[in-house]
Amino acid sequence: MVNRIEQGYEIYDNNCVTVTHYEDDHIIFTVNSIKTETVYTVSMLYGYWNCDCADYQYRNQKNPGSFYCKHLQAAQFKLYDIIKRSH
Repeated sequence: MVNRIEQGYEIYDNNCVTVTHYEDDHIIFTVNSIKTETVYTVSMLYGYWNCDCADYQYRNQKNPGSFYCKHLQAAQFKLYDIIKRSH
């Protein structure tokens, strides 16, 4: 888990996360991979997070709501940054 948090921060820190839609209860992010040209979509709807990467889809299916991939971590760092700047 710590490894995914560190990888997520690295993605965030490299400015690879963009907010494409923002409402209080619905946010959509695009997350660009650092190593490949792959783009992932991370969303938060009413507090529930989702990522379209294979890692998240596979692991979350086993135990819904219990897994956070590096893309989701990166999006959460971006959201924290947005919230911090608004206060």
